[in-house]
Amino acid sequence: MPYPLIAPRQMRVAGSDSRHSYSAWIIGGCTAVLLVLCALLFGCLEEETMSVSLVGYNHTDTEIYGFSVDKSGGPYLSPHSGGGNFTCCITIPKKYRPGMTVKVSRFDFGGENRVEWIVSVPPYQPRDSGGFSVHFLRDGSVKVFVTRYELWHPDYPLKGPEAVK
Repeated sequence: MPYPLIAPRQMRVAGSDSRHSYSAWIIGGCTAVLLVLCALLFGCLEEETMSVSLVGYNHTDTEIYGFSVDKSGGPYLSPHSGGGNFTCCITIPKKYRPGMTVKVSRFDFGGENRVEWIVSVPPYQPRDSGGFSVHFLRDGSVKVFVTRYELWHPDYPLKGPEAVK
């Protein structure tokens, strides 16, 4: 025996209030619209980035066969050298974020003896965006800078005995 066709307004669940169902649909619909708008808004507010050249400086007595900054690779650096080979490119936020860090790695021939550091990035402005400089210092530490200057320039951020290759 076929079931009788019932118009949608005749369908009722025992004990349900049609006003309550209607409000639930309105609230659910508004919530869905709000979630979509939030997703769109956060997509539009995505952080602006810029690409800068990556350059390394080796202030140590040992060879560095390669290095990387957040997976962007840099070239071989002989002892007490650097600044001559720029690698394209590393992507950084256009606007500095307090507490910003990068992961710097260096390795020997064949990728052996990998050493990694988490290095704080000092504040910078978009106008400073000539390159991302990585300094492997004699004391075993690493410093990084976003700068438009070369190592010899008086406004270069690394100064004093550390700056000597």
